Amino acid sequence: MRIVVDEDIPKELVPFFGAPGILVEHVEDIGLKGTKNGALLAALSGTCDILVTGDTNLGRQQNLLRYDLAIVLIHPRRLVVEQIAPLIEVAVAAFATAPRHAVTTIGVPISPLRRAWVAAPKRGQAADR
Repeated sequence: MRIVVDEDIPKELVPFFGAPGILVEHVEDIGLKGTKNGALLAALSGTCDILVTGDTNLGRQQNLLRYDLAIVLIHPRRLVVEQIAPLIEVAVAAFATAPRHAVTTIGVPISPLRRAWVAAPKRGQAADR
């Protein structure tokens, strides 16, 4: 199983996502640091099993049916090492069952009110991004 960790997860945590039979790489190490979400998902689709990210908008901004991989969202209250680290073990356990074309959230769920607020288009902006 190949796992790629997005740049919003500190590189120093990458070794903790490893387990027997799992190859873990950071986007920086594979030359994709700074790549926009759509291009990143396209580059990883079919070559990677899971993208681990802290980007709560990724699942709403992209049509995940287009990409052949699963997304595991690490969602602590704050995206800092001290709050990410305790969620890693749960994330690794979720790798085996994380469905492709979908986001599996580990940590604090996104409230329906925040989800509606984030998904609502801004004035003068098209509804689909």
